[in-house]
Amino acid sequence: MNADQRPILLLAGNAGRGGMQTQIRLLASALHQQGAKVAIAIGAGDFAPLDGVTLYRLPAWSRRHPWKFVRATRRLVRELRPGVVHGHGLRMALILRTLAAPVRVVTCHGIDPRRARASIYRTRLTKIPVVACGTGPRDLLARYGLESSVINNIAPAPGETHRREELLARLPEATGRMVALYPARFSEQKNHRGLLSALRAAREELGTLTPLVWCVGDGPLRDEIGREAASDEFPLLHLTPYLPEAATWFSATDFFILPSHWEGQPTVILEAARAGVPVLTSTPTGVDDLCTGPWAQQVTPAELSGAIVRWARGGAPRVHASATRDFLAAHESSLSAQQHLRLYDDLGKRGGNISSLRAHEKPVKES
Repeated sequence: MNADQRPILLLAGNAGRGGMQTQIRLLASALHQQGAKVAIAIGAGDFAPLDGVTLYRLPAWSRRHPWKFVRATRRLVRELRPGVVHGHGLRMALILRTLAAPVRVVTCHGIDPRRARASIYRTRLTKIPVVACGTGPRDLLARYGLESSVINNIAPAPGETHRREELLARLPEATGRMVALYPARFSEQKNHRGLLSALRAAREELGTLTPLVWCVGDGPLRDEIGREAASDEFPLLHLTPYLPEAATWFSATDFFILPSHWEGQPTVILEAARAGVPVLTSTPTGVDDLCTGPWAQQVTPAELSGAIVRWARGGAPRVHASATRDFLAAHESSLSAQQHLRLYDDLGKRGGNISSLRAHEKPVKES
């Protein structure tokens, strides 16, 4: 797709600080760097402007009251006349079906397996082509008969780094202990309660050597988790409100821990790999294609406390630059932008058939 063509419109229901919104920003910037005209249309929430990308603010998306968002989106598409409307989140497929654009496609950034059936069925009825951000979402979609293709998420560029001394100045209770970072919204999906339970079980064997987990984020369950954690005489969690630069602290920690109930293809694992930090996760879906090297270990939720004990006693695995270099090459921004541009071109030429997506799917490296 050349720069003189009609713009690419990236569409999302709500803004915010989540992984999907991060990927929208990264994709928009990467497409712009490839010479494409890019616009973002997004609902209510925090979303800072991007250089070279036009930002349109829409009314908040609501499942119960979607019509303000839908009408504003239709009006914008009529005025902007984009060549591509690329929705983010399966729920956007229902809206894309009503829009007049040469190319319409939606990306699935992850979906709760317990609620997947109905959402996937509705998406199938729209006949909008679907891209999955990883093999986890792709396999879940396929389980309910929705064919998709994979284009990997983009790994954010490295930022500044912090030293251990800086970390200890913020977390004095971490002195003499391993520290894991967990930057995540306090929600049911992210399973902070399960993490706390695993740490309490590990403490039975490790005592004061139990790692401290630094939890950074906001969310509806933050106060509740904070009260539960505060009941421990020996601190296991240190809670900090959302920090936009949270990932820059990976370099000062010993490992990244991810206990989520489900994920899509989490950006935060890519950030940990970029920082050279090993990953320990008990997330059952959405991380398989990222935990392919010795620096990343995936266990079951029941095995998480035992893995914490082993890592605390034997040390977390060392991360070799060569291993993460090869891994991160599949998540470079320029590669993703090129794949998306080819995808848009092929969908335009082939009438938006799902079969035309297959050429863009990246193979998953095996361990």
